[in-house]
Order: sequence, then structure tokens, then C-alpha cells
Amino acid sequence: MRSVRNVILQASGGILGQLTEWLLNPTSPEGAAIYAILVVTLVTGGKHLWGRYTDDDEPEVDFSDVLDEKTLKEGHVEGQLLDDISESHKTVIAPAAIEWETRAAHVGEQWTTTLYIADYADYPNDGYLSDLFELTDVEFDLTAHITPKNQQRARNELQDIANDLQVDADLEQSVRSAYLQERANEAAATYKAVESGANVFDQGMFITVRADDKDDLRDSVQKVKSALRDDPANLTPKTAICRQDLALQSAAPIGDNEFGRESIALGGAIGALLSSPHNATILEEGGVEFGIHKDNQSPVVIDPFARDSGYAMFTVGDTGSGKSFGSKQNFIRSIEQSKDRIGIILEPLNNWAGVSEALDAKRITVGGTLGLNPLEIRQTPDHVQRAMGEDASPFNEKLDDAMSFLTNFFALRGISLGDRRTTLELGLKRAYMRNSISDDISTHSNPSPTIREMMDVFEDMVDEPEEFVVRSDEEAGKIREDATWLLDQLRPFEEEGRHANLGKSSEFDIRDEKVIYLDLAQQEGSVDSSTALTMQLLISLVYERAKETDKEVVFVIDEARYIMQDAASLAFLETVFRHHRHHDLSIRLVTQTVDEFFEHAESEAILDQCAVKQFHRLDGMDEEWAEEFGLNHAQMRYVQDAVPGNEDAGFSEALVGVDGEWRGIKVQAMSKEKQVIDFDPAEQTRETLPGADEEAVTTDVQQFREELEQQAASGESQAVTAKPDGGQMEVDEDA
Repeated sequence: MRSVRNVILQASGGILGQLTEWLLNPTSPEGAAIYAILVVTLVTGGKHLWGRYTDDDEPEVDFSDVLDEKTLKEGHVEGQLLDDISESHKTVIAPAAIEWETRAAHVGEQWTTTLYIADYADYPNDGYLSDLFELTDVEFDLTAHITPKNQQRARNELQDIANDLQVDADLEQSVRSAYLQERANEAAATYKAVESGANVFDQGMFITVRADDKDDLRDSVQKVKSALRDDPANLTPKTAICRQDLALQSAAPIGDNEFGRESIALGGAIGALLSSPHNATILEEGGVEFGIHKDNQSPVVIDPFARDSGYAMFTVGDTGSGKSFGSKQNFIRSIEQSKDRIGIILEPLNNWAGVSEALDAKRITVGGTLGLNPLEIRQTPDHVQRAMGEDASPFNEKLDDAMSFLTNFFALRGISLGDRRTTLELGLKRAYMRNSISDDISTHSNPSPTIREMMDVFEDMVDEPEEFVVRSDEEAGKIREDATWLLDQLRPFEEEGRHANLGKSSEFDIRDEKVIYLDLAQQEGSVDSSTALTMQLLISLVYERAKETDKEVVFVIDEARYIMQDAASLAFLETVFRHHRHHDLSIRLVTQTVDEFFEHAESEAILDQCAVKQFHRLDGMDEEWAEEFGLNHAQMRYVQDAVPGNEDAGFSEALVGVDGEWRGIKVQAMSKEKQVIDFDPAEQTRETLPGADEEAVTTDVQQFREELEQQAASGESQAVTAKPDGGQMEVDEDA
């Protein structure tokens, strides 16, 4: 029995010893296994104890049981909105998937090709990428990586390059020697520039071209490459073959140059690059700012009076597109640009009454008693006569204009002239002859006849028709009959007639006024059948007055569709547009549609005379109209999708064309400009306008002048400084 116990003790001692040995040696397989068993046992036990002591006997509550159905529904909607926003954010930040190809990539819904510049011009022209930024029909992103280099290291590199090129040039004994020598000289010149302190940079440039399908992408890539290869860029663009992923990363706005292609550039080359977006805009001396370039935020400044093809322009856009706001802003800036410039407003719906009141315009009510003579003719100045063609005849133009007015008058009354037209023309011409006015331009300064004087001629035709017979005595009867009929029809122009003011001499002048508002006196903004007739008359009068003044005239015609649709008035209107620039007259048509420009041959001719064209948002701009106006597909889409004018955005978008070149712009006004444009004379007074209360400014100016006079009289030399915000004047004693 004792022996058995010893055996058991020996066995147990051996096991304990063996376990102790394994525990002391954890790197052995047996020791590692024991330690693993201990860890698992401790974790399991700990988890069991933790669950036992932290177990909550409270039952779980389903919130759907305690919340009403409306709250649950609103919560579901809010959750869906948050999910939609998160998806939108992901879409904006990165495409859902990218399909890589050898020369292109399908990024989201667009196809892209990324180019890199393999070779640069050593001394590029300022703004050498301006032609690229003028491509309005291509969607692309350009990223330039510019990193300053260590000056000493750059000098060493350039010196080595120049030495190697010179050695190659000296060793080469062929035609290529001249080329190598030229390259060596350029490298030596670059090295000398760096020695003289020119800054050196590493430059890498990448262009990602985008399009909706592969065919458009291929065409766009060719256009971009052409713009980069040709003058003034003279670059060597290449497609990143089989490396579109790295090139696209390098073209990212905040990405690094993962592609790795770089070139050495001096500070002058970097300056030439940075000036490229600036050169893509239009900056004409003496012009006004039409808006801000949509891509580079540079001002687009255009001078309509600087065009060789004419000074006319038109603005078109849907209702609410911002066309009226932009037209008013452009008008205000144009007349304030020069003191030798007159502004005239003609529109039938009273939409410009606020602007005219704010600008203190002379308001001429056409429907009142003010005399407006449709037959008025003014003498053409000598310098204009010299510029006119030999076959030009202002007298015949005026006869056509007057006949157009009279024809429209009869047409609006539903009366056909028929063969009485010859008698009407005869009476018109005799009326001018009685005032000694003929084709001789020197006679055009004589007093113009009126319609009442023309009626005197018809009265003589009735009394003595024989004096007006051309060949046969049989004509006398018809002449007497026609004249009697015409006298009856022209009765509204007599003193008590409806159009009495149109039967006497004109009683307004544009030479002594800065701004004139021609008010058609429509009731509650309505337009009746005589609107086109009245507008034609006023255009004729403005044209005749513009002949005499030596000032530039800015003539805005809003709601131009009323005169463009009337075929009878288009003949004279075309004449006005053909000769407007000879009289420093800039006619600016504003309308809502483009259809009227293509209804008649004369209206198309008028459109051709408009050197400046501006399109605000226009849903009706389809491929047919785009082709008529010379717009490509991208420009057409820009007009269709342009941002309309609204308070939240603070601007409207437009496409402006100058001599066939198009720029996308943002039209936005300064705060004080907006106050003038939005001025409502029915609810506001002129004292609320910016600059209207000039008494305080005048007092400060007078005080400043008195101080200067006192100092001049006393011989003091104190320097006087004026605060730019109109504050009190300060005297600097230490100056």
C-alpha cells in the first residue's frame, strides 16, 4: 500500500515538474499551448462574469410601439433625405466607377482623355494659352504644377545641359550641327538668366478633356491639341498612353504630380502662363463692363462704338432671365462712361420708368400734345457726307420713311391705298418742294413740311388738279378724286384730331439732354395696334436728330418685337441700321424671342448689322437657331442652361458675342447700381437714391477749398488729407 502511494506521488510529482518546466519555457510548443489554454479560459470566464453582473433584466422597448404614426413617417422621410444627401455628396466627390482604357477613361457618366505637355517653349509669349481658354465648345480642366527649385542646384543642372549641348554641337559634322548650336545657345542664355537672379521652377502641365461620348471626346481632344501646338502656345501635347490613371490624378485640383513629367521653367515663363486666363477675356479701352468671365473671373469690357462693322447690338432672353436687368445696367454704364454721350430709351410697357426717373431723364409723352413731325428731315453733317457712298441719298431715304409711316397708318385703320398711293407720293414730294427741300443735302436745313402742309397740297389738287397732270387731261379727274379721299382719311392729323400732335412740327431736341425717355403713354402697360407705328415714328425722329449732334447716342429699344414683326416698317429700319454708325448712333434692341429676326429678309439684314449679341437664358434656343447665329453645340447648351436672374444667386448668366467671338459671362451689379435699376418712382422718392443727397458732400468740398485758400493766403505749407469715405478733413502738422 505504501509502495502504491509512493508511485502515485512520484507520478504526480513528475507531472507537476513537467508542467512547471513547460510554463517556464513558453517558447516551446507545449508551453505555448498551455498559455493559449489559460488565455482562452480566462477570457471565457471573464466574459461569463461580466455578463452575469451587467445583465439588465429590463425588457427591450421597440420605439415603433410608443411613437405615433406621423412621427415615424416623418422620421422615415428625414432618413431618406439624409441617405439621398450622402449619395449626392459621394457623387460630387468621386464617380461611382471608373473604366480605364489605353487612351481614355470612362469616369462616371463622361469620357475623359488626359494629356501632358512633353516639351515647352523656352521663352513663351505672354498669355500663350489664351487660345485654349477661348475654346467655348470644349469642356476641359487644366492643372499646372509649379514648384520652386533650389537656385544653386538649378544653376548646376542648367550648366551641365548647356555644356553637353555645346560639346555635341562642336562634335557634330553635319546639317544637324546648326540645330544643336542653336539649342546650345538657348541653353547658355537660360543659364545666364539664372546666374543673373532669375527664379527657376519645376513645371508640369496636364489637361483633362471631357465629353459625353467617345466621338465627341475624340474631336475635342484634337481641338485642344491643335490649340496647344499652334501659335502662340507652341507646346508639344501628348496623350498619357496606358497611364491615364496617373495623369488623371495629376490633373486633380489638389492632387500631386503622380505622373512625374516635369520641365525646368524660368519665372518669365510662369508669368506668361498665369496671364493666359486673363488674356482670354475681352478688355477694350473706353468700353464698359458687360459682366465677369465665367471661367477666370476677369471683367469682360466691350466698347460697342469700337466696332468696324457697326455699333448696334441686341439682347434676347426669356422672361425672368435677367435680360432687362442687364440691359438697364449696360445702359447706365454706357451713358456714364462719357460726358459726350446721350442716352435715349424707347419702350412701350413703362418698364424703364424707374431708371429714367432715377437718371433724371427728360420724359417725352408721345400720346400727349408734344409735336412730333413724321416728315421731319435734318441736314447730314459734312463729315458724314464724306463717309457716305456716292449713291447715298438722305432725301430718298426720308421719302421712303415717310411713305412707310403713312402706309402703316392706313393699314392700322384697315384701309388699302391701292392706286391712290401714287397721288399720296406726289403730294408728299410736292410738300417738300414747297419748302425748297430736294436731293441737295444743303436744303435739308430748311424747315420740314408737316402732314397738315401736305394736306394743303391735296386741297390744291382738288381746286386745281390740272397743275398736277403729267401727260393727259384725263388724269385731272382721278387726281381730284384721290385728293378728296386722302383729305378725308388724313383728318385725324388736323388740330382737333386724334393725332393732332403728329400733324405739326417736332417740339423736342436731343442735343441739350443727357437722358431722354420716350413714353408711349400706354394705359396700364397695354399695347394696342398703333404701337408699331408710333415706335417707327420715334426711331425715325431719333435718327434724324442723331444726324445733327456731334455726340454719341445710345438708343435702347425694348420690346423690339413690335417693330420687327411689322414688314411695312422694316425697310426704313434696315436703312437706319445700315447708316447708324455714320451718325455715332448705337441702337440696342431688347426682345424675348428670336423668331422675328428671321421672318423677313430685312430683319435678317438688321441682325447682321448687330456687332454685339447677348443671349440670356433662352429655352427656345434649339439647333436651328444656334446654326443661324453661328453657335456650336456647347454654346447652345450654355444659353439653354444659363442661370436666370434672381436675388439668391445674385447674378445671371449670359453668352455675349463680339465680332463672332463668344464669351460666357456672369452679369451682376454693384449695390448702388442695383438701387438705381430697381428704383420704383411709385413707391420711392429720388432722395432715396445713392448720391441724391449731395449737400453734405458739397459742404465738405467747400470747406476743403476754403482751407486751401486760407493756407495759400498765409503762405502755410501744411498738407491736407481727405478721408476717402467723406469724413472730416484732417490737417497733418508733421507733413
